[in-house]
Amino acid sequence: MGFFDRFYYGKAGKRDYSEMDMPKTRVSLFFLVLKDHFFDLIKVNLLQLIFWIPFIIWTNINLTAIQSIDANTMLAAESGSRELTSLLSSYLIAYLIGLIPCVAITGPSSAGAAYIMRNWARDQHAFLLSDFKDAFKGNWKQALLTSVLTSLIPALAYTAVVFYGQMASSNLAMILPLIVVLSATLMWTLMLPLIYPMMIGYELKFASTIKNALLMAAARLPQMAFARILTFIPIAILLAGLFIGNMMMVIGVLVYYVFFGFALSRLIYASFANGVFDKYLNPHIEGAPMNMGLRPHTDDDDILDDEDDEDEDEDEI
Repeated sequence: MGFFDRFYYGKAGKRDYSEMDMPKTRVSLFFLVLKDHFFDLIKVNLLQLIFWIPFIIWTNINLTAIQSIDANTMLAAESGSRELTSLLSSYLIAYLIGLIPCVAITGPSSAGAAYIMRNWARDQHAFLLSDFKDAFKGNWKQALLTSVLTSLIPALAYTAVVFYGQMASSNLAMILPLIVVLSATLMWTLMLPLIYPMMIGYELKFASTIKNALLMAAARLPQMAFARILTFIPIAILLAGLFIGNMMMVIGVLVYYVFFGFALSRLIYASFANGVFDKYLNPHIEGAPMNMGLRPHTDDDDILDDEDDEDEDEDEI
């Protein structure tokens, strides 16, 4: 296999595992995959980064615009809280509207990365460029629709907060539609990590994909919230760095996203999604593989677990 063939198709797995070598938990499997595919994550991340360049450029333009606001304008706005709020709100809504096409174009690349990460999270081999391209082409319609909806939600949610928030000051009943909008936004955020893995792994119509993702995200609410919190930590550090003016924090997060951020988030989502699908989806599909990448449960495991319990009891005595 020549150099260009290796670059296109990737390399075969570095090692084969016997059943006894396989990890027993998904956490162990995740860190094993992270170790074996550390440098491959960079390649997948760079593939995704190409489609996130408009988002990065648009965000940088808006940050530069805010930082270059005339000092006298800011002082005048600070003299009245309403003027300052209006000024910041106008910048934010303009940013969110411009963000729509920037996020909308990322969907097919997310599907491509989701396929590779789904395989790795199940200890299966994946050909980097060819599998990325095939998943990109095979799921681009549903993926694009998903990313379009995702791109619209921040602007719609912010508009609802401003509109219903103002109305709620004079009519408390307007809090109810505000809660509905915020709840819908939260649920979309929690179900999104399941949508792309389900899209590339099952032949479902888009409506069925959304319905199943909603039901499974609701059933596994704490786990999906934890997955989103994990991937939000770098963003929180970035925002904190911008707020306090610490450029080292900002640069560190930017470097993280250039080399790892997008791909590592997909790997985290794939690991959670595989567990959710094994519990709620695969048992209802005839012949669907279960617990791929994990060591099969045997009677010997029960014996070992019983011996461990006995040892713990003896230690306590």
